[in-house]
Amino acid sequence: MLLYTFLYLLFGFNIFKVISDENTVAHKDGRFWLMLISLVVLIVMTVIGLR
Repeated sequence: MLLYTFLYLLFGFNIFKVISDENTVAHKDGRFWLMLISLVVLIVMTVIGLR
């Protein structure tokens, strides 16, 4: 569970960094979509693991 918490914090910081970057539009940046897909996979893994 500690690993999940650490991964959630890392994804949160990275998504915030991508969104707050003023040079690119966040939703058009590939990094944003990779982070979002990875975050969804992590959430699904957490829900499956809690069952």
